[in-house]
Amino acid sequence: FAGQSQEEKIGYRDILTQKQFMKIIFADVISRFGDSVDAIAFTWLVYAVTGSAAWSAVIFALNQIPTVLLQPFAGVLVDGMHKKKVMVYADLIRGITIVTVAGLYLLKMINPWILVLMTLLISSAEAFCMPASTSIMPKILERKYYAFGSSMNASLCMVFQIIGMGAAGVIIAFGGVGLAMLIDAGTFFASALITGTVKVQERPEKKAVDLHSFFDQMKAGADYIRTKRAVLNFCLLGLMLNAVLVPLNALQSPMAVEIYGQGSAILSVFGVALMLGIASGSVVMPYLMRKISILKMVILSGIGIGCGIAGISFGEITKGNIMAAYALCAGTSYLIGISCGCLQTVVSVQFMKTVQEEYLARASSIFNATATLATPATCLLVSIAATVSPVAVIFRIFA
Repeated sequence: FAGQSQEEKIGYRDILTQKQFMKIIFADVISRFGDSVDAIAFTWLVYAVTGSAAWSAVIFALNQIPTVLLQPFAGVLVDGMHKKKVMVYADLIRGITIVTVAGLYLLKMINPWILVLMTLLISSAEAFCMPASTSIMPKILERKYYAFGSSMNASLCMVFQIIGMGAAGVIIAFGGVGLAMLIDAGTFFASALITGTVKVQERPEKKAVDLHSFFDQMKAGADYIRTKRAVLNFCLLGLMLNAVLVPLNALQSPMAVEIYGQGSAILSVFGVALMLGIASGSVVMPYLMRKISILKMVILSGIGIGCGIAGISFGEITKGNIMAAYALCAGTSYLIGISCGCLQTVVSVQFMKTVQEEYLARASSIFNATATLATPATCLLVSIAATVSPVAVIFRIFA
């Protein structure tokens, strides 16, 4: 079309020509594969070491603490650092930590308190990596490529996460938890190596580090979000999205048994359909943004998530018919996934376009901490509600 802007003519093929950004995608894909293997392996490891579901819940909760408490401070520090170096060091710390856990496990020297310490160390490294990876994007990718670049990264990571989840069971079955952990550590080392080859011009300002200036910078970031209405709205969207998705994470087993009358196999159907939906939403979103306004996309995505969660709650009508149960679960999960994929891509792209580069690390860290805070807070409400209300009703309320 003669009237198309330069940005409208861009497609996924153009992202392949962005060599430095493709290195970041490659590193992300490798580490995400390792994360998905580790997610299952670490769950098995925690239960094998502790023999307690309570310990599993405690360690899961502790994994969120650095994101909520540390990341806003990390964002301020990252602003004055070389972003690429922060990302490389974070990968190395995580890789070394996981190797240590695997080694202690194989030597039968592991205990719950070591797992707690290692979990906090890994999550703390991630708290620095996230704002660094966000704020480095404008330095290696032009603004016009944000939509397709973010979508390609998200969708490829999701595909490899699915592959990793499928491979994890095989790896653990044939090589044990220790091998799965070592594979995860290897992916972090590979990610660090690839990220280290990224060519980026960085000239961080050398500032005297003192407590007063540190909190001044942190306050400036918070004030920026508070006064920049669009950025504040992004934070609220992230908070609400994480909150409404809590039942899907916290009540999966009750959903399978109480709503669908099925066993654990339906959870695999749910998980795969959800991730395929997220990947699909990430892929199609840049094209939809050409046809539909951002506001309408946010509204339609919210409606899609609501309809999907509501649809799951009516799984009771499929009891006694396993194929109907699987079909309804897969369809509603895919709808939730594609809606989440669209919404996440919209927020990610518009966040990058809206926030000034000098505030990206601080703003993204506050955004992520705010969104993460919704999970434990809403989990508490859901756990209370589950004692007095059927699971299906809770799903309908959140829908």
